[in-house]
Amino acid sequence: MISSLSTRPLVHGLKQTQRFLSTSHMLLAEEVTESKGDSTVTLATPAKVLTKEQLKKRELRKFLKSKADARKPATDYPLYMDIPKVLRYLRAAEVGQPLSQRTVSLTTLVVGEKGVPPLYGNVSFPTPLRKSKVAVFSNDVEKLEELKKQYDLHLAGGVEVIAAIKDGSIKIDFDKAFATPDIVSTLTAQLGRILGPRGVLPNVKKGTVSDDLLTLIRENLGTMPFRERNKCISIGVGKTSFSDEQIIQNIIAARKAIKDSITTQKAKKQSMLSKTTLTSSHGPGLVIDFN
Repeated sequence: MISSLSTRPLVHGLKQTQRFLSTSHMLLAEEVTESKGDSTVTLATPAKVLTKEQLKKRELRKFLKSKADARKPATDYPLYMDIPKVLRYLRAAEVGQPLSQRTVSLTTLVVGEKGVPPLYGNVSFPTPLRKSKVAVFSNDVEKLEELKKQYDLHLAGGVEVIAAIKDGSIKIDFDKAFATPDIVSTLTAQLGRILGPRGVLPNVKKGTVSDDLLTLIRENLGTMPFRERNKCISIGVGKTSFSDEQIIQNIIAARKAIKDSITTQKAKKQSMLSKTTLTSSHGPGLVIDFN
């Protein structure tokens, strides 16, 4: 008797599950309830179960809507502002915050067909977000003097500098290094095991060795990689301490890099850029015209 009573709720529960599974292809809207005295307690609300065809149609509607949104002008969004006005709001939001945390970031939504490879590339900013300590190695004294006039080099020299780094006289506190081909073999033999693990050993494959160091350094300084993640691209484009002109120039550089990435995208139908916002570390996201 006890055994039959204890298994009755379990059997009842299994029957309910079977009934639910047998009708899972239908859209259920009724609530399962249980009366307790004068009150009614809701036990569960069956979820709407869609067929594969219905799911495909829903995804298609979402995609078409996202494409329609991408074609909308930025001015249609309630939070649209021109960039100088956006920057005034963001600077106000960062008052009292540490200088290291006042970063202005750009985020743009990407609309692409299913299976299209994500966008990626590098942005070369006219005004870098972080000043790099650059070391240049070369036996060409005239070339080194020319570079010193163009750039604020942290370290520059030939075999004498290599020897000083090896014996510890010069600290390795630079984060980028470039070299001319004439000194690479000496550099690798003397400092390969020291600079290699730190990621600052000039190397032909990495694109940090060239006779034209002026162009090489110009292309590498201020460069920031970007990659599409979760259907959007987010890039830091400045600090609130930058002038409006500096941030706008960096935004233009980011736009060019992303557009170039779209043109080289290997796909039948290339991705589209949609709503773009500017925000700061502690500020709101405000829509700008990025197209």
